[in-house]
Amino acid sequence: MVRKMLLSFCLMLPVLLLAEVGERPRVGLVLSGGGAKGFAHIGVLKVLEEAGIRPDYITGTSMGSIIGGLYAIGYTSSELDSIARALDWGQLLSDRILLSDVIPEEKFDYQRFQVELDITPDGFRVPAGFIGGHSISETFSRLSARVAGVDSFDNYPIPFKCVAADLISGDQVVLDEGNFAHALRASMSIPSVFSPVLMDSLLLIDGGVLNNFPVHLCLRMGADIIIGVNVGETDKMQLTDFSSPLSVLSASAMIANSITMRRQIEDVDVLISPDVTLYNAGSFFDGPQIILRGEEAAREKWDELIHLSQRLDSISKLPPLIVPSTPEFYLITQIALEGVDYISHRFFLSSLGISPGETVTLNQLARGVSRLMGTRYFESVTYDLEPIEEGYLLTMHATESARARLKFSLHYDNEYKAGILTNITLRNVLARGNRLSTTFDISERPRLHTSIIGYYGENHRTASQIDWVWENSNFPVYLEGGSRYGSFIHNFTDLTVGFMSSLDTKWLLSGYMELERSVLKHQSGFYELFSSGVEMFGNRFISANFSANRNTVDRRFFPRRGSELSLNYRFYIDNSAVYRGRAASRGLVANAIDPLFKNFFSVSGHYQAYLSLHNRLVVSPRLQVSYSDRTLPLPGLNFIGGLPFQRRSNEVSFVGLSSREKIVQDFAMAQMNVRYRFLRNMHISGIANVLVAHTESASEFQPVVLAKDESIYGYGLLFEYDSFLGPIQLGASNSNVAGGLRYYFGIGYPF
Repeated sequence: MVRKMLLSFCLMLPVLLLAEVGERPRVGLVLSGGGAKGFAHIGVLKVLEEAGIRPDYITGTSMGSIIGGLYAIGYTSSELDSIARALDWGQLLSDRILLSDVIPEEKFDYQRFQVELDITPDGFRVPAGFIGGHSISETFSRLSARVAGVDSFDNYPIPFKCVAADLISGDQVVLDEGNFAHALRASMSIPSVFSPVLMDSLLLIDGGVLNNFPVHLCLRMGADIIIGVNVGETDKMQLTDFSSPLSVLSASAMIANSITMRRQIEDVDVLISPDVTLYNAGSFFDGPQIILRGEEAAREKWDELIHLSQRLDSISKLPPLIVPSTPEFYLITQIALEGVDYISHRFFLSSLGISPGETVTLNQLARGVSRLMGTRYFESVTYDLEPIEEGYLLTMHATESARARLKFSLHYDNEYKAGILTNITLRNVLARGNRLSTTFDISERPRLHTSIIGYYGENHRTASQIDWVWENSNFPVYLEGGSRYGSFIHNFTDLTVGFMSSLDTKWLLSGYMELERSVLKHQSGFYELFSSGVEMFGNRFISANFSANRNTVDRRFFPRRGSELSLNYRFYIDNSAVYRGRAASRGLVANAIDPLFKNFFSVSGHYQAYLSLHNRLVVSPRLQVSYSDRTLPLPGLNFIGGLPFQRRSNEVSFVGLSSREKIVQDFAMAQMNVRYRFLRNMHISGIANVLVAHTESASEFQPVVLAKDESIYGYGLLFEYDSFLGPIQLGASNSNVAGGLRYYFGIGYPF
């Protein structure tokens, strides 16, 4: 009891002294860093508002600077609570943009590599952080639009300062003017986790490295009473505290700060220390629970807080807080570009989709930034809005991507085993307006895909394109009873030359000439065939093609909304057999490769939609058809079976069958996939599909059996985990085709 009275007296001493001269004491609020544990600050702010305490000054570091800074520019605790719950932290912390905002020619390579390295004249350059921070920067820009044009942080509704550390000098940097969004981004740049922020001649990282609890800074601002909220570590950490790479990095970065924090805590009048021991700096998905911990800790200090509030109000009442409103629309009268050196300004503005004289919303600005990132020509894009005489000056800050980049990832599945996926992408290296991408799957059954695009004009809407695909695959043959008779080695080469036009980020139209060579060689079984002198057989096709593709899917893996439509028309100009071996044995495979017709056409289409019925439940219907007006040789048919993750050329995934288990010509297929997310990254999918097929028998040869008409239904269950290595999938399926359960296991990004 005596100790409590003594604490209350010490707390009231500044109030009593200043009350004698009729001056209201000024309250400073200090919020520490701590990553996701800083959500507790929101709970504390709720209780301070209930007690009637409004700080006169706010200082913060890292997450404390974010919560404190947003509070300083007028967001209430309830608004901050709503923001914390509404933000997609998975997207913010991965820097992923919507796949629907990625330009069509980049969608194939986007989000399928675990590591990306820049290729520079000095060698490979490793990213300065796991997370570039583009998405977080854009969020800060959007949330801070209400103080656009306010240069000094002292002129905010509540004066505010935050701290960062300069990597070059090793000094603390106080951020109290300039771009608010840049200041927040710099203050929370945890070393090795987020990329540093270049600001003038400074390279800034998380201020918690030097000063995670800036009490003295708040005192220098003029605070008489300090209320401090600490979610950092003041005690010695235990071995069990280092449970993740993020916790190790965070702790190592904060070692130099420990002594400074202990000294500054001595100058805090009301110290609130939420119990967040169950959480770590990366617990962003536990925001609601951490906010509650902050509220509970503040309520333990309720008597002190309400007593302080009453004493302050007895001296003088605070005037109402004047909060600037966020305009609904912004008239953009000027646009300035910074950091756009090699990319043409016309291309930049065309992708942004905003021109001087237009009136835009913040959502339109965010979409424009996302489209710019979707071109893959930029590492980051942020913006400032500054009021001028008429309307606003929009300043775009961009960091261009390296023109040469090496990417790779590891993968495994039970059909094609382990592999290393490698990619080299060159933009504007061979020539201006040129993009070259080569992807090679180093595996037991390798694949290669090279694409060269030459753009016309600065808008990059139309281009000439050369694509070369080479695959070495398994071609199994099953008997009617479901047993595997044998397997060919299938060598597939495809060269296309033509033109493409991307109308926007959704539509891609292509017209091209195609040379396809598809041949089979011996792998296992078929001894009577290959012992007779057959070495290789297949077909060569020359065709003219037109395709139209529309893709609005939001994510490459585990999509939640959008659809994909593909329509293809192919006219065969030439169809010729390929054979190597003894002439007398050619008749053994003649029915499979000898063309009945040289000229014919085929049409095919594919449609799949993703409908989010709930934040955990996604329903995905799929339709696929193919039709040829003439009988096709064996290598030109469609190979049915397997899951979509291992699909290769001419393959159609069908749950319930093994890879390439059925060979058909014309077919129609319908599928329904119901996916449920039962944990944050864990999914379970139930899949059912049915296929109706028709195949002419002219290309049949023993023991390959091509049924004239077939109706097949299949079903399966798939468990999936969205990991940093890529999707991890385990599934089982069955069908009305003999053979029992078919199993699938895969990990990593597919080709």
